[in-house]
Amino acid sequence: MFDRKHDHERSPGRDLSSAQAVAFVQATIPSIETGHYLLRRSQTARERTWSDVDGALGWLAETYAKHPPDRTLSYLPQEARLHHTRTGLMAGSDAVWHYTTSVGADRVIVYVVICCPHRHHTRTPCPLPPH
Repeated sequence: MFDRKHDHERSPGRDLSSAQAVAFVQATIPSIETGHYLLRRSQTARERTWSDVDGALGWLAETYAKHPPDRTLSYLPQEARLHHTRTGLMAGSDAVWHYTTSVGADRVIVYVVICCPHRHHTRTPCPLPPH
């Protein structure tokens, strides 16, 4: 799924009115750049839109609790992950949490907090105002 033939679904391209951009907006596979997720307005929700870092960190911690990593694998403890994420979000960096939830590596979870306005995609408007 992540080979070069699917790149048109993982990036909107330069022309946001192109067929590639339309395919990207409709796709559900991960974007190459996190800031491009802001174009996927159908995948946004007001309850996942915050104006403060604590709200975003709460959602990350809640999602982590619902879908924890496999305990037999070695990952950064949640407290350290939250501290690191807070520092990054406060500096305007997106947060991507990605880990395996099973020993066989057949279940992977990825969830993302994207800063908006985005410092690298300055012409991309925020999809929703925060609640």
